[in-house]
Amino acid sequence: MKKSLLKFGSLFLLSLLVFTFVFPSSTILAQEESRDEEEMVDIIVRYNDTVPDENELDPAYKNVRSLDILPIQAMTVPKSAVKIISSQKNVKRVTYNQEVVTPSETDTSRTLSEYDWNNNSVGSFDAWDEGLTGKDIKIAVIDTGFYDHGDIEYAGGFSVFDDDHPLGADPWTNDHDGHGTHVAGILGASQQSPAHGIAPDALIYGVKVYHQSLGTKTSYMDLSSGIDWAIRNNMDIINISSGFPNHDSTVSKSIDVAVDAGILVVAANGNSTSRTSPDYPAAYENVIGVSNINSNKELAFDSIPAGLEGFSAPGQAIYGLSNSGGYENRSGTSQATPHVSGVAALLMQKYPNASSSTIKAMLQSNAWDLGDPGQDKRYGYGLVQYVSEGDSQDSDDSQTDNSGNESEEPSETDKGSEEEEPASDTPDDNAENENNNEDPETEKPSEEEPDKDDESEGSSETEEPADDSDSSNDQEVDVSENAVWIRPDVNGKSAIFTNEDLESVADNGVLAVSFDYAMDDIEQLDLSKEQINEIRERNISILIARPDIEWLIPANNFQQGYGSVRFTKSLATKPAQQDLAKSDLYQFELLINDQPVQDFEEVMTYRFFSDLAEVDQDMLYLWNKEKEAWTELGDTYVNGALVGKMSQVGILGVFSPSAFDGSTKDEEKEEEKENSEEKEEITATESESDPSGSSDDQEQEVDSTQAGLSETSDIPSPLIVGAVVVLLSFGGGFYYFGGKSKS
Repeated sequence: MKKSLLKFGSLFLLSLLVFTFVFPSSTILAQEESRDEEEMVDIIVRYNDTVPDENELDPAYKNVRSLDILPIQAMTVPKSAVKIISSQKNVKRVTYNQEVVTPSETDTSRTLSEYDWNNNSVGSFDAWDEGLTGKDIKIAVIDTGFYDHGDIEYAGGFSVFDDDHPLGADPWTNDHDGHGTHVAGILGASQQSPAHGIAPDALIYGVKVYHQSLGTKTSYMDLSSGIDWAIRNNMDIINISSGFPNHDSTVSKSIDVAVDAGILVVAANGNSTSRTSPDYPAAYENVIGVSNINSNKELAFDSIPAGLEGFSAPGQAIYGLSNSGGYENRSGTSQATPHVSGVAALLMQKYPNASSSTIKAMLQSNAWDLGDPGQDKRYGYGLVQYVSEGDSQDSDDSQTDNSGNESEEPSETDKGSEEEEPASDTPDDNAENENNNEDPETEKPSEEEPDKDDESEGSSETEEPADDSDSSNDQEVDVSENAVWIRPDVNGKSAIFTNEDLESVADNGVLAVSFDYAMDDIEQLDLSKEQINEIRERNISILIARPDIEWLIPANNFQQGYGSVRFTKSLATKPAQQDLAKSDLYQFELLINDQPVQDFEEVMTYRFFSDLAEVDQDMLYLWNKEKEAWTELGDTYVNGALVGKMSQVGILGVFSPSAFDGSTKDEEKEEEKENSEEKEEITATESESDPSGSSDDQEQEVDSTQAGLSETSDIPSPLIVGAVVVLLSFGGGFYYFGGKSKS
């Protein structure tokens, strides 16, 4: 029995001591203590689909609040959790929850919300201050249908689909797509709505010309029937947020009749990344065509240009009414069109006796000139806007400078591209994203230079790459709270992000592209030429954020053209001693027009995450291809990561400096071996001649061995004692539980 207890007790103690050695208490509690001390930040999480139950979230996430109508949660989390949350599959975007105030371009003390940029751009708030809200102006919105949303009151409606229609009845209040409700809301949603319309007191009539069985397609005849109803019911404005690629005489004739009746007809130019000619009916001379610009007053990547006679209006990430009873963002020339109709309604109320042609002339003279001076094919007359009496444009000080280059987006699927069919399509919107504008400037990480005094004796040279400038080792890598975190879309083996993702980042901000372990095979981020242009113009840094590494690339390091950011474990060359690395080795590359970039204007920051790097005194190394040696890059350890900075790319990895100690000193090793053999021969000869001397030599050898153990061993003394105790117990020294010596 005692032998059994002895055996059990010995094994238990040995296991306990080994566990204590492998998992010391400081390591076990380190993560919990670190989280308790970590800075907490307020964020807004935008989900793709459903919002998770608050009880399912990490208990460390505090102040969780969910919206009822949008898949959005606000919460307070540890700063390190932002990256983790953004990489989750159901998460579309993570932004910091800050108070955002859009600067006004006109003289007003009105406080603006993040959803007001479009109203502010066209001057509708100034018109409201003058008492102009489009009151009693009759506007026919020809579209997919109109949901009875609580934030808008319709004056009436009509559907071309009655019981006798070949497709069957489909009432005007049935908005099967949400397109019509969103467009109507931009025009006439209540002033109290968070998505208030441009002309909230206009008389909005919903005219349904899209049958639910056809989605967003209709026929020339059905479109003409809708226009015919508007003419017969004495509308002042007809808004057509749809189009088709080819001329049709039936539609053209209907519009001629409407214009002759004094009706102002406004239509969307269309969405396309390849075509430059407006869709019909916007292409007709007697119709006002509208292109789509973003909050920077730049033509959207998928907008057909305005043409000389057209206008530009806000159309990117427009917050509006949803056919679910809530709100949503949509983008496209469909959203730009009602801004022009709304401003026209404001002018019609202000000048009740003015003809439609006079109102059109006012729109032209009041437009904010964009692009080249005067009319141009890209922006037409410019940004439509209401201008108060006495106000004038300050084009020298505040007008956006446009490059005039055609914009397209080859790396992103265009949901709103029309098909070349003899049917009228709605320029479908990208109903995806909210526009998050944030003002704080990016605090660029200060550069750092690893210590060059202590060089390893191996093949790795511990000198700093020549490109780097002096820096402080104490500066933490900081992407600051103006960063927007996204999980990218995947296109084959490459990651991509949307135009809306880029627009959600403030100027001088950071777009953090977050990858989780499920995206481990994605080792490249593709960027279109237009995206790189915007990155450079708005000084947006790109952060590649994988679970084990991060790479921060300043905007100026991107050159003109399309590009790829590569961060691959498949190395082009096989560095020496790679089997000694304590992390995966990554090869970092930046390609522009498929050519690798060698010269960079600014320093880039690299972070390799390792829980034990600081304890083990590991360092970040760069493989020097010319010297065929590992070069020290950094030993700064911040927030669980080794940090290195340099203005170049290459192969990086984490090593212990001891991995290179003596690694190429073969000659010295051979010499030491020969000296050791000679000493052994001398010792053997002396032992034969003087036996008494062996005791001293043995004592010296023991002393030397003990000294070596004291200097090099990392084994804790309690473990040694415990091991000795266990060995003694097996050897019969004493019973653990009996307390008696063996005899």
